[in-house]
Amino acid sequence: MSYAISGECCSDASCVAACPMNSIHPSPGEPGFGTGVSLFVDPRTCIDCGACADICPVDAAQPADQAAPEDVERNLEYFADREPLEAMDLDTWEPPSYQVWGGGPRRVLVVGAGPAGMYATRELLLRTTAEVTLVDRLEQVGGLVRYGVAPDHPKTKQIIDTFERIVEHRRVRWHPGSDASELRNRSAAEELPDGYDAVVHAVGARRSRRLGLAGEDAACTAEDFVAWCNGRPGATLPVNLVGPRAVVVGNGNVALDLARMLLSGDERLRSANVPAEVRETLAASGIKEVVLLGRRGPAEAAYTQSALQELLAAAGDRVELRYHARPTAWSPEGLTLDDGETIAAGNLFTAIGFEGKPIEGLPFDPERGIVPNVRGAVVDRPGHYVAGWIKRGARGGIGVNKACAQETVMTLVSSSRGAVSPGS
Repeated sequence: MSYAISGECCSDASCVAACPMNSIHPSPGEPGFGTGVSLFVDPRTCIDCGACADICPVDAAQPADQAAPEDVERNLEYFADREPLEAMDLDTWEPPSYQVWGGGPRRVLVVGAGPAGMYATRELLLRTTAEVTLVDRLEQVGGLVRYGVAPDHPKTKQIIDTFERIVEHRRVRWHPGSDASELRNRSAAEELPDGYDAVVHAVGARRSRRLGLAGEDAACTAEDFVAWCNGRPGATLPVNLVGPRAVVVGNGNVALDLARMLLSGDERLRSANVPAEVRETLAASGIKEVVLLGRRGPAEAAYTQSALQELLAAAGDRVELRYHARPTAWSPEGLTLDDGETIAAGNLFTAIGFEGKPIEGLPFDPERGIVPNVRGAVVDRPGHYVAGWIKRGARGGIGVNKACAQETVMTLVSSSRGAVSPGS
């Protein structure tokens, strides 16, 4: 399934900037843009991430299976005689957001090889002549795309291939399995590492939010569960799975992904190349029913219609949706709500989002879970920049990081030419 854009398209190009795969055309500067012609999604390169639908101001972008047949056909016809474009073609495709600047940085350190870090690296390669050192605590690029996307969504993970092309660029020095601590100055962590003109911190928001329940330490976060399902190095399932019922607290796509994985049959899991150990553990769990618990109402649900349809297609009537529920405690008997009801269940999973952690030597806003910044420039720390969730908070999908990284790199390059004051 890909996405399609209807005739109600306003052609403001916000979706072009958000698309992580360069799948939406004509983009600004291409023939046909701004002439009243709708934008189109290339079904050959679309990875179903939904970034276009999230950002579209007129709701013109829709999953192809929900769009009008004539809109799907129009998208197919537009690309019928066009070759697909490489999503990260550093030689032939340059987004028109800003020009290449002269006199920019010579060496830049990017910390984090998830989507935000990879997009920042790409922008630096496109917009400067700098050499980029890229570090990540894991051995492979991708971050949450590799280890945080449900394994039965392999198409979304296709963007990892384009990320891997970036680290092979001649101006990239890739250091996997590093947290950059050895590159910091010993005298003052807030200063720039020796030999670097700028640092882009793209470390994400890895800490799961907590409900504050009594007994919550015995629950499993969605982050831990999905990392285990994806085989992230060192990831283990922190609880024993006990059927026949599990409760998932959360009202977004991640909560639905977790429920779908718990209830998926062996055939579906095999087709998604889920590790054998994971399949065997899920099969032996005896979990036959999942209660999806929303603390707010259905109008505030953050999941997409397509994600809900996928869950119901995989699990059918084995999912119960409950809203306006306030959990107060978790125990072996189940989840207790504020009205005194106890939902009997063997496991509790939480999927209520993430929050950032402080970075040594940088200011931190604990309320928002971000490093205070102005368009990506860290306040009162010249030469330090942020991108992704640590910049704007743990919200927005894969594609949002593209525009976020573009803004940060534009600020970085402008600052190096004296156009922007990081503390302003």
